Amino acid sequence: MATTIEKFQEQGGRLKTDDIDFERFRTEPLDPKVLRCIAYMHDIEYHTVMYTRELLLTPAWKDPQFTSFLTLWNYEEYWHGQALGRILAMHDMPAHDERLKAMRVYKKRMLTVSPVIFWAIGHGVRQFPAVHMTWGAINEWTANAAYNRLAQIADHPVLTELLGRIMRQEGRHAAFYGNWARDLLADSTRAQKVTSWFLRHQWAPVGSDDVPEIETAFACAFLFGEGEGIELINRVDERVKALPGLSGLTLVGPAIREQTKFVLAHEGPNALAYERPLAAAVAEDFHHTH
Repeated sequence: MATTIEKFQEQGGRLKTDDIDFERFRTEPLDPKVLRCIAYMHDIEYHTVMYTRELLLTPAWKDPQFTSFLTLWNYEEYWHGQALGRILAMHDMPAHDERLKAMRVYKKRMLTVSPVIFWAIGHGVRQFPAVHMTWGAINEWTANAAYNRLAQIADHPVLTELLGRIMRQEGRHAAFYGNWARDLLADSTRAQKVTSWFLRHQWAPVGSDDVPEIETAFACAFLFGEGEGIELINRVDERVKALPGLSGLTLVGPAIREQTKFVLAHEGPNALAYERPLAAAVAEDFHHTH
């Protein structure tokens, strides 16, 4: 793999936030729709420990490189959730344990049976490591695009700085997943076929089975439903197509369109309307007139 665990270890670690001025969110609060996306991201980042629990029940636990990656990945994602929770707290919104307890009650039954499902798939499908690493790469590419797009939309200097730091770590996660997926797919046409089947029939935007469906749909539609968001998602789909054996797969764009329809049907035509911050509007107007 191009990205070794040693390189990952050297560059990884706790997200640096000691110099982030979280108090500024008190005087310059974020728009409620931006906060709704942050709440979704908070929940997903913190939920990584549950994904880790499931993956360790597959035979992949025998690979020290894999378990080392899971350890570091889980640690970094935890601090992403913690930082996003501090933003929510600055807006007097539920965060950290309060949200997580409610989330785990919401999906209590699924969280109880999911380890059994992963054990069965992991031991019954020999190509499952290729499926998981490809799935993980797609989710990490999409997460990076989501943070990028949220920073563009919110146009808040403190949020932009924080999300930039998160994106740098997410980019390394995506590289590790993507390189491993590419190697596994390149080594086996069977792995390509099995992975393609799982993605076509089982893949959904991250969080679809972990938080209320409308929250996943809103984040997807708000961030990627139009303009530059569509362009970012098209780039994700191109990355997926570039993986061995997946050239005919268009996955994320159609899912976003379905999520957008779902939000509009359940929350009305104004659900995704957003008035850009003044700074962003001025900058775009300047760009178009010069």
